[in-house]
Amino acid sequence: MNKPFTDSTELLREPDALRARMATEGYLFIRNLVPRPTLDELYAAILAICQREGWADDEGHAQGEPRLEGSPEFWSVYDALQSLESFHALAHRPELLAIIETLVQERPLVHPRNIARISFPHAEHFTTPAHQDFVHVQGAAATYTAWFPLCDCPCELGSLLVLAGSHTHEVLPVFKASGAGGLSLDTEQLDHEWHGSDFAAGDVLFFHSYTVHKALPNRTANQLRISVDFRYQGLSQPIVEDGLLPHYNRLGWEAIYQGWTRPELQYYWQDLGVTTVPRDRSYHQNAPMRAM
Repeated sequence: MNKPFTDSTELLREPDALRARMATEGYLFIRNLVPRPTLDELYAAILAICQREGWADDEGHAQGEPRLEGSPEFWSVYDALQSLESFHALAHRPELLAIIETLVQERPLVHPRNIARISFPHAEHFTTPAHQDFVHVQGAAATYTAWFPLCDCPCELGSLLVLAGSHTHEVLPVFKASGAGGLSLDTEQLDHEWHGSDFAAGDVLFFHSYTVHKALPNRTANQLRISVDFRYQGLSQPIVEDGLLPHYNRLGWEAIYQGWTRPELQYYWQDLGVTTVPRDRSYHQNAPMRAM
């Protein structure tokens, strides 16, 4: 049985308390942070792409077999999604940046590599397993993820669980696994509790790059779970070189930016004096299969 998330909404005007909560729990759960109309607009745009490509019917219900991330049938939707200006603009919302600035205590760097997940029902084997973001994101350890769904997301739709306090273990050994990221870790020896709750549209979960977390499977009959992963750090800290490229880097920024109206969202990192470091590929290359 999971414990509910510790709700940090009432600490929004208490920066020291927010930092202390993150230092203790490894996450912050904040209700009603992002305005729902903003999320509704993006959700509708992504759903329209899914409907156009046959992933969803006219009522928004999932259609056909699950399209798994990275499969050939995945790209027609994901390439179009990555080109949405409203998707990338969402990462720059002032409500999100205010939390990150409180945590890093300097100007935040918004990672341009923004990620969306579209989780089908009846695909439990591909549910994102327990992992730490650092092995995928790298760069600065004090990198924070903001995860949130674009619609109401009860646990049965596939919300996130966090292993509270697990960020104190730094980087843990990994093994190969199915699901987004392709790596997992063993949580049985970690003396921490899983925390999780239903999400309403607008609720946001922030967590440290060492915090162990996982997705719950989408156990609904026919709903798609559409969520976003945005990442942030202090500007003075290094970012991994390919963290400045689009997610999966199938489309370059020039192609993604076609038709955009806000130049301040384009190549914004180039004049900020960002420090880059190379990616350590050993996590994936040396990960063993899990012993049975």
